[in-house]
Amino acid sequence: MKLTALAQHLADTVAVAPKQKIEVETLYVASVSFDRSLATTPTARGEIRAALDELVTAGLVLFPSAARYFDTRDTPPLPMWVRRPPRERVDRQTRSPRVWPTALEAAGRIASRSDELSLLDRVATFLRDGGATRPSVPTRERSLELFGDEKRLDGLAATRLFTSGALTLNLLRCHSVPIPFVSQWVPGVNDPLGAALLIAENHHTYTSLLEVTRHNAAVGGSGRHVGYGTGNQFPSAVLSVPLLSPQPDRIVYFGDVDLKGLQIPATASTAATRAGLPAIVPAFPLYELLFEVGQELPAARVSADAGAEAAAWLGVLAEQACDLLVGGARLPQEAVGYELLMRRGEALDRV
Repeated sequence: MKLTALAQHLADTVAVAPKQKIEVETLYVASVSFDRSLATTPTARGEIRAALDELVTAGLVLFPSAARYFDTRDTPPLPMWVRRPPRERVDRQTRSPRVWPTALEAAGRIASRSDELSLLDRVATFLRDGGATRPSVPTRERSLELFGDEKRLDGLAATRLFTSGALTLNLLRCHSVPIPFVSQWVPGVNDPLGAALLIAENHHTYTSLLEVTRHNAAVGGSGRHVGYGTGNQFPSAVLSVPLLSPQPDRIVYFGDVDLKGLQIPATASTAATRAGLPAIVPAFPLYELLFEVGQELPAARVSADAGAEAAAWLGVLAEQACDLLVGGARLPQEAVGYELLMRRGEALDRV
């Protein structure tokens, strides 16, 4: 039977799991990494259960036999774990040796399961038909061509033939594509510091920053890109900055003062500099305004070391941020909203 894309991804996860028993938490993480919408959609539990039911029907996993091993706090019930059926013993002496193209020799030495051999057959056919000279295309385009499933390669990339380096996306003439983020260019006077990309962590603040930037530009303010960083996806989305026109000379970020809100830009800055992009720096005038007017809300306390590490990205404001985190508080960026920015427009002009 042909599995749905999510079920196939979970099947790949199960196939490479080091143990026969796989906890449902592992499968949930794999599901969300495959389809990020499952982290927030109300139907996620049902979609994951449906995918697991497909694997049971296909004989790829076994559910627990006792009801006590199911989480029934919500519907549908989810197994706390699944088990991979025992694999059939392969008589390596009776299997005819396969001669693979040079590019697949390393993968051929690793492949032992029927699904792996089938994959290599497809890759061999692709190479035989001139695939090696094809232009590199986005991964999901090549995945749809080779497997009739645009997300199949997403799952295969986590299997041993790829993680070992025996197979690569380059061999299949495809490449990963960074997640794009929403960004708009607001024309205005030239900024002496260079064209800026101002990123907001949350989309409500993005809307306010965009509206106030447009207002300021109309009365002689600087032109700049204003973007929405898409939260946790920003470390990946920042790699799409080269697609913007005009090209930003600097990337400035404004987010919540909490553990995640500080970790996201720090991680994204590392990804950006590795890709040859400008480092991501704090929008200091906006953070200063947030510390001035923001209302402290309760949050989980963090250790002094963790707080200091996360807050370090804020530079001169790091000590204030660290004290906030260690004290079990946070500052949502929405405190620096449209009305305040219209009254204190100089803060945005100085970013």
